[in-house]
Amino acid sequence: MKPLYLFCFSLLPLFLQQATGNQAVSSALEIWPRHTIDDSSTGADGVKLADWNEDGLLDIVTGWEEGGLTRVYLHPGPKQVKDRWPQWTIGQTPAVEDAVFVDLDGKWPLEVLSCTEGKERRLYLHSAVNGDKEKVQWSQRSLPVAAGMMQWMYAVPFQLSPTKSAIIAAGKGKEAGIGWLEIPAKPHSGEDWNWHSIGQVGWIMSIIPADIDGDGDLDLLISDRRGPLQGCRWLENRGVSYWETDWPSHWIGGRAEEVMFIDFVDWDGDGNMDVLAVDWTHAQISLFKSSRDQNQQLDWTSSHFPLPANMKHPKSIMAGDLNGDQVLDLVISSNTGKAALEGLVWLNGKDLSADCATKFQSISGKHVAKYDKVELVDMDQDGDLDILICEENYGSNSEGLGVIWYENQLKSMN
Repeated sequence: MKPLYLFCFSLLPLFLQQATGNQAVSSALEIWPRHTIDDSSTGADGVKLADWNEDGLLDIVTGWEEGGLTRVYLHPGPKQVKDRWPQWTIGQTPAVEDAVFVDLDGKWPLEVLSCTEGKERRLYLHSAVNGDKEKVQWSQRSLPVAAGMMQWMYAVPFQLSPTKSAIIAAGKGKEAGIGWLEIPAKPHSGEDWNWHSIGQVGWIMSIIPADIDGDGDLDLLISDRRGPLQGCRWLENRGVSYWETDWPSHWIGGRAEEVMFIDFVDWDGDGNMDVLAVDWTHAQISLFKSSRDQNQQLDWTSSHFPLPANMKHPKSIMAGDLNGDQVLDLVISSNTGKAALEGLVWLNGKDLSADCATKFQSISGKHVAKYDKVELVDMDQDGDLDILICEENYGSNSEGLGVIWYENQLKSMN
């Protein structure tokens, strides 16, 4: 018979596993390789994608909030994708919070719109001033119509109708609203732009154009982090006669919760689009499923799922088939505060359940991180989804990672 102290010692691993199970993120699989696109400035704050140079590969635009600049990165092709990417600094943009590719005139090259917050409170238009795709020069202009109106946080290109383009933008703070920018006949001067308010927000997080009600035009799915309209809802596009009025607001879920970035996807393959969200209030995943009642009106039901116990500040959620099993999986990003934790994790879609907190698997490994919005993109053109993201810690001692991507290893590990 074993001495009692040896018997107790042999049970220690099992005891520790049970005692810490709700906090653990599985590291049975290797940490995904991380590749740096750019870490030469500070406070990288989100990525937006488009094929700027028309070579069939997605390029990136990013605002560096504390660095006070906006940059475009050209995809270098699969052979060089793991190296640092060619870049242009296209503007000096203090307190930049978001930057997005936009098409103002229906022809190449695409322009960029930067949103700035803090005391800056401007929208900047960046335009290419020559036609050389390799050595392009950029101009920057502030749009007078937007100057000082609010702290601008997020913008997306939008089709009001098949023949009418616009830009949706929104902000945060007491004066914050959401609306559309009317693109003038000669947009590059920055003059003659008009702003049309369509509603109020507290702190916009997501703006997703989608035909929510199935009537053939695009509506707006939004998540709002703060204020009296906190939660997830959609704004109804009722057609040209109502474009310049407040758009009807319809609640989806998460009301009075600090909802962060969201995803819009048919989660269970039933033909109805659903909303996936994470919120700081309860540190959980929320699934808002859509259906139609007997009068064909949209109805939403909510389900909630736990995150790992030490993931107190989730930031973003995205769904995609990471492991090639034809089932959608989930990627979650978070702000780890001042602790070295797994800030970027994934969950096998088959494991989403009331007891899934211990089933998340690490992507990033443990470090102090402030991850932003997840994008799922096949960066290296090898047929699987990789993770493109910004890590926006800033300052000389922050070890901010900048614009990075994590290489999917799941197929090679199976």
